[in-house]
Amino acid sequence: MKSRDLAGHKTALKRLPHMPSFKQLKRGKLPRPFHKIGGPRYFATGLIPVSHSHSVLFIWGDGEILTDTKFYGYLLCGLPNGSWSPLLEFHWHPSHKGIHIKVPCNTNLDYTNRLLPGAPELALKSTRTFDPRIPSDRSHLITVFCKATGITLGRADDLWN
Repeated sequence: MKSRDLAGHKTALKRLPHMPSFKQLKRGKLPRPFHKIGGPRYFATGLIPVSHSHSVLFIWGDGEILTDTKFYGYLLCGLPNGSWSPLLEFHWHPSHKGIHIKVPCNTNLDYTNRLLPGAPELALKSTRTFDPRIPSDRSHLITVFCKATGITLGRADDLWN
C-alpha cells in the first residue's frame, strides 16, 4: 500500500457514534485474523462499523500488574469478498514502547485477513501512562486512536462535536 492510499482511508468520512463497551473475548468469536485471540483475560468490543467500508475493533488484555496489561485498536477496510484488510494497528503496552502504530505502507506484503507483522511502525507521543484496566483510560486510548485514524467521535446530530 502506498502512503497516499492510506491517507485516502484516513480522510474518508468515519464516525464512532459512542464509546464502545467491552465484553470478555472468547476464541473463535471474531473473524480472521482475530479468531485466535481470547481467554479469561481478554476483552473486546467486536467489530464496529464506522463507515460503509471501514470498521474498528478494540481489545484489551488484563494483567496482574500494570506492565502485564495491553490495549489494541484496529482500523480495518472491508473487501468485496468479505475479507478484511488491516489499515492500522494501534498498540499500548505499559511495559515498553508506549503508544505505537503499525501501517502496511511501503511494503508489498498482502495482509488480507492478517495482522501487520513486519509492517512499518511509528511511535505516537504520549505524555502519560495509561492503565487499560480503568474504563476512563480505555476511553482516552480510544480517543487517541480516533484522532490518529481520522474518526469523528459522537453521533452525527451531536451539536457539541
